[in-house]
Amino acid sequence: MPGRRPIVAAAALAFALSACSSAPDAPPPSPAPTSAPPPTSAPARKKIAYTKPGTMLKIGEKAVVPFTTDSSPVGAIGITVTRIDRGTEAELARMNLGDDLTGLVPFYVQFTVSNETGDDFSDGYAIQVTGLLKDGSKGRMGLTGDSPECHSYATVDFTAKGATYRSCTMELAVPGTTVTSARYDNDSFAWLAKGTDYREKPIVWQP
Repeated sequence: MPGRRPIVAAAALAFALSACSSAPDAPPPSPAPTSAPPPTSAPARKKIAYTKPGTMLKIGEKAVVPFTTDSSPVGAIGITVTRIDRGTEAELARMNLGDDLTGLVPFYVQFTVSNETGDDFSDGYAIQVTGLLKDGSKGRMGLTGDSPECHSYATVDFTAKGATYRSCTMELAVPGTTVTSARYDNDSFAWLAKGTDYREKPIVWQP
């Protein structure tokens, strides 16, 4: 009965295929255990050596004072009065500041501000630097400079340690008097940095 062999072979093959398909799938290999990264913490900030209230500096020397913004911790900026330039009555007239200032002489207190701690101070601006007459008194009026002779530059990149920007304030004096020195008398951060009340004892730059 040679005609029935193929049927038996076909049945045997079907049984083998059925047995293979019914075998359970092998479970996927488990991922290798990973160890959690060690916890990290920011290094502690070193104590900042702020310039003492009442310090007398030479023009060109740097004072280190506390500074912060709404989005930064209390850090420090450096302020260096670089020079004091005498302007002219004509320059003041071109500023159109009002007739009551006619006849006064502008003096431009030029200074540099540096980021001493690497904090993000891009939205802050340090003013509070004013000119002083030869006898140590203030002039007729102090103004924030914004002219070709006395300009305050932007602080948008003031985010890294060592970053600097130039600034200027203007002191108006009556003819015959001279602005020879400058002072910093800001006490805004005294409650955050002990021993830095410069209102009572300003930092002064002299020739």
